[in-house]
Amino acid sequence: MAKVTMIEAINRAHAWEMAHDPTVVVLGEDIGVNGGVFRATAGLQEKFGKDRVQDTPLAEGMIAGMSLGMASQGLRPIAEIQFMGFIYPAMDQIANHMARMRHRTRAASRCRWFCACLMAAAFTRLSITRRASKRCWRIIPGCACCARLRRRAHMECCSRPFATRTR
Repeated sequence: MAKVTMIEAINRAHAWEMAHDPTVVVLGEDIGVNGGVFRATAGLQEKFGKDRVQDTPLAEGMIAGMSLGMASQGLRPIAEIQFMGFIYPAMDQIANHMARMRHRTRAASRCRWFCACLMAAAFTRLSITRRASKRCWRIIPGCACCARLRRRAHMECCSRPFATRTR
């Protein structure tokens, strides 16, 4: 297997899921035409179309709310939030609605979604990444935090929310 960067691994994982499951959609800020802030979604809009790779306004709460609506209706959204430090406006949707969907509907609805965002990086924008803690995800029932450093493990982590079929 050829060596790839983490961003390429994420892009390949998203592309694989989208190619094998027509219900997988990607949404986020500048992810369509620009390919995302780190180009993790570069080329996906050309390959899968604007209906499946959707640019959104700069509103993390809206991205989480759209993901909740899509997931509750059977789609498999991949929401891209640029930095983990920006996810706090979306926490109401995530903690109070998405995580409890299965319990509230008596297992009639499972809210499967994947949120991709930068948790830490070797760059100097500490005001963006420093306060981002994955600990907050551990206390929310129904949520799981997946942070991987190796590319292969991260590709598997990206596919875990969609694991109703085998690879």
